Amino acid sequence: MKLSTESRPWLGALLAAAAFAAPAASVRVEFTDPAKFTDIARGYGEERDATLEAIRRHLEQAGGRLLPADERLAVTVTDVDRAGSYEPSQRYSREVRVVRRTYPPRIDFDFRLTRGETLLKEGHRSLRDTTFNESLRYKDDALGYEKQMLDDWLRKEFGK
Repeated sequence: MKLSTESRPWLGALLAAAAFAAPAASVRVEFTDPAKFTDIARGYGEERDATLEAIRRHLEQAGGRLLPADERLAVTVTDVDRAGSYEPSQRYSREVRVVRRTYPPRIDFDFRLTRGETLLKEGHRSLRDTTFNESLRYKDDALGYEKQMLDDWLRKEFGK
């Protein structure tokens, strides 16, 4: 079959879209009792939910890009302690998260990696990055330190 000159650009666009639509691995993230997390957000409700959703989205996207399409990763987050802290000297109505070397990020979770019905890997991890403020890939992101720490874990744990 010979393609007309008019249909060639459409075919190229269709092939490019198909390449980007290649199936990614499935990553499922759950949170166990986030109200008891060490430091998910100072406030309750919307701020906490937005923080958890950002962590969920980041793990799903970063893991989905790294893992083969036929693998499934389930992550159950059991605690989050974000980089920085609210220092006691601040008035509650004007609090600002202070990021110092003494307040490193930490995330605790269990994970399970499967392919079909076959268990490939599982375990518990307590990530803590004491060198978090030496370089930051996610500038201008409130969860930049946590996202960078999760990226590093995904690469070390599942990188080929």
